[in-house]
Formats: sequence, C-alpha cells, structure tokens
Amino acid sequence: MNTPVAKTLGKTPFSSCNPDGQMLFRINPDICVEDALEHASCLMDCVNRLSQFGTTEENSESAIWAAHYLGEMAKAIIDDVTLGLFQARNNQ
Repeated sequence: MNTPVAKTLGKTPFSSCNPDGQMLFRINPDICVEDALEHASCLMDCVNRLSQFGTTEENSESAIWAAHYLGEMAKAIIDDVTLGLFQARNNQ
C-alpha cells in the first residue's frame, strides 16, 4: 500500500498587517512536509540566535522584532504542516 505524501495545504495565514487583523501572507500549498519542516527549523535557529542577541545587546529592538516575525513564519509553517499530515492520515 502506498502512503500518500503529506504536503502543506496552504490554509495557514500569518503576519497581521492592519487594525482589522487582516493577514498579509499565507503558506503555499503542495510543499512536501519534510521540506517545510526543514525550513521551519532553519527559521527557528535564526529566532534563537536573534533572541539571544536581543537579550545581551543594547539597542537591539530590530533583532527582537526580526525574531518575532521569523517565529511567526515558523509557527505558520508548522501549523500548515500539521493540517497536511492530518489530511494525509485521513485519506489513507
């Protein structure tokens, strides 16, 4: 039996951009979950480095905001991967 390849669904938005909370970006559909998770891991490595820098350096507001935005992207990837994995499991 062939197991379906789990892919992102493209349903997860991120990056609120106005007072209404409208989201500016969305994860693209049909990305292999392994590739998406690898990218999320790279983003989280950047978040960890930037947040450490932000706690040890003066005038590091830019690093903190960059870590925030990268963390939001990584979370959106993981959330969309989770949706894709649930769908792949249900389609078996």
